[in-house]
Amino acid sequence: MTGANVVSSALPRRALFGIALAGSLIVGVVAAPAAAASTEPITLTTTNQVALTLTGTDFPWWSVERYDLYLVNCTRTGGWVLTDGTCSGYASGHYSAYVAPLTYSAGISDKVSRPYARLIAMAGVCSHVYTSDPGLRFRRAGYFHWTWGENIGCRDGYGTVKAAVLASHLHFQAEKYTNGGHWRNIKNRAYRYVGIGVWRSGVKTRLVNDFYA
Repeated sequence: MTGANVVSSALPRRALFGIALAGSLIVGVVAAPAAAASTEPITLTTTNQVALTLTGTDFPWWSVERYDLYLVNCTRTGGWVLTDGTCSGYASGHYSAYVAPLTYSAGISDKVSRPYARLIAMAGVCSHVYTSDPGLRFRRAGYFHWTWGENIGCRDGYGTVKAAVLASHLHFQAEKYTNGGHWRNIKNRAYRYVGIGVWRSGVKTRLVNDFYA
């Protein structure tokens, strides 16, 4: 397993940091069952309560999670996310090599990404391995392919969840210039699916992107 960990300098009154991890013990292992990479429609709810399990079904920041998918695929396809949150050159391959956009996985989001985002937001931590490691979280949810990656964005003190998520993605995207772990995960051609989880507790916002082959 290989991994990259990056911590940026803190800005006044608003903490900025994120971490990236990738696992590729065996490339080309038979993929998990098709059902595991579900893209079926999901039912939205308005409550902010989710059980501390891998089967949470409430989506209080659903719109922000979908917005994050747009940001990820903008950068992945060679576009560039601007500071106002818009995308320049989506699918153009202009700012970096074109890579096919990721397909949103409701299953990974519901069973892996969002529950973990909630867990670390409530605990106020920023870690890939708080109570479990990403590989174990994938396997517990029924995803057994050994090619995966995870980006975590941690932002404290932002006025809105959307602003915090945008700040995390801009941090990930900026790693183009250093070939950082977040950037490599976003541009990795081996990944086909992404699970997205966003959670806010007090002023702490956590973003989890789980990439999967």
